[in-house]
Amino acid sequence: MQFIKKIIIALTLLISLITFAQSETTWITKKKDKSKKVEKVEKVEKKETVSSWIKKKKKENKKEFKKEKKKITKEVKSWINKKTKDKYLATISDLPDGAIYFSGYNEFRDILIHGYVVPDTKSELINGYYKTSKGFVYFNDGKTTCKIGSTVLVVIDGELTSRVAGECSDGLEFTGKTTQTNTSGDGYATASDGNKFFINFDINKTKIAKLYDENKLGLGDELIERKLARKDKKKIILNPKGKYYALLIGNSNYDDDRWDDLVSPINDINAIKAVLDKSYKFEKIITVSNANKKEIFNAFKKLAKLTTDNDYVLIYYSGHGKIKATQAYWIPKDGSYEWGESWINVNELNIFLTEIKAHHLAVMVDSCYVGGKFKGTNILDLANDDDRQFFGESLAEALNLRARSVLSSGSTGRVSDTAPNSKNSVFALAFLNVLSSSERMSSPLNMWNVAMNVKRAFLGNFNQKPYYYNPDTWYDGGGDFIFIPKANLKK
Repeated sequence: MQFIKKIIIALTLLISLITFAQSETTWITKKKDKSKKVEKVEKVEKKETVSSWIKKKKKENKKEFKKEKKKITKEVKSWINKKTKDKYLATISDLPDGAIYFSGYNEFRDILIHGYVVPDTKSELINGYYKTSKGFVYFNDGKTTCKIGSTVLVVIDGELTSRVAGECSDGLEFTGKTTQTNTSGDGYATASDGNKFFINFDINKTKIAKLYDENKLGLGDELIERKLARKDKKKIILNPKGKYYALLIGNSNYDDDRWDDLVSPINDINAIKAVLDKSYKFEKIITVSNANKKEIFNAFKKLAKLTTDNDYVLIYYSGHGKIKATQAYWIPKDGSYEWGESWINVNELNIFLTEIKAHHLAVMVDSCYVGGKFKGTNILDLANDDDRQFFGESLAEALNLRARSVLSSGSTGRVSDTAPNSKNSVFALAFLNVLSSSERMSSPLNMWNVAMNVKRAFLGNFNQKPYYYNPDTWYDGGGDFIFIPKANLKK
């Protein structure tokens, strides 16, 4: 039961956005955009202590709160300032029927919250949803109550995004965002005291009550220090049956002047190759820079000749993409600005990707298309030997099962080229950081972890959301692509 609690805790902390599955063939344009401020990927520092990490995070959260507070809607402000008799309700079962229920806690795992909201039927309808919802939050201290309100911002393809805000009986204020698909969702709220809360919600009271009890059991767990795993930790050793191969494609410069030249693609694939060479045992890493259509296809053919059914294959693409008449394309170096034969149709790539010989195949795309979500264990939360043993056993099982997965940097919008003050994209920085953390912690890393850390890097950026999914036509077998540091390989 202990490891189940750990997984649920890790999931609640990591998943800040509910994603939704859409078409597998929507690959969109990557654009050069240095004006957008994107949250920097948090790096792991060797000498950083728990107390310094908390202090740093609270400072960041306070700054975020001040910025977001200005966006609270007048409807929510009106509800928060309204005088009401706020009775403290200690458990989920005490909450009124017919509401939307939630449970959550702060990122330092020392405060537990629960509560509910109900739609304001007097507010306007937006695509079938009432614009405003109102309710209450209760802290686990036995006394603190808060008014909470939400305002619908946008509804796209059945996914509802809302802004939430509230104020508590002790003067604490908070604001954040949530996303909802059908009858459930999750989100986050940053408070004026520097805490950040993560919540899950559902119309099913029983489901949230169960989650609340599990969160309560995990309350007070040891904070996970952002540092190397201690030498007394039990090391996870894996024995892959095949070899590891990678194909890294980066297109920064385009012949047609109407395409923006990009900064990050070449820098990204060079940095990724350096990390894989240094810390992971890859038999062969093929890099293709500023390539035309023929060169890209030749690289796929070269890769196909190297691999066997026992091998583990990573494919990474960064560059422009485009949609034409519902068909999706990669744009090679010599691709014309208008649609033409020089573009690479995703359906053509599917021929290579479906037939390539590999036990595990993972495709990462720093252009845009849509996907879904999967669940797993956060490697930063492997606090004791029991957790590491379970994680090791689950990785060993995933290693033996066929795996086919795709992780992309965005959805149906355009995605930025570089992160602020960097020559790499946010997508690549998140990938590089988690690869480095995995190696320093001597802990194998599965693609689910990569996806969750990439998504975490985009926390609060509702214009660009990464997606992770298993294409149906690729016949995934329930496994997961695993990056194994050299120190974790069986000798």
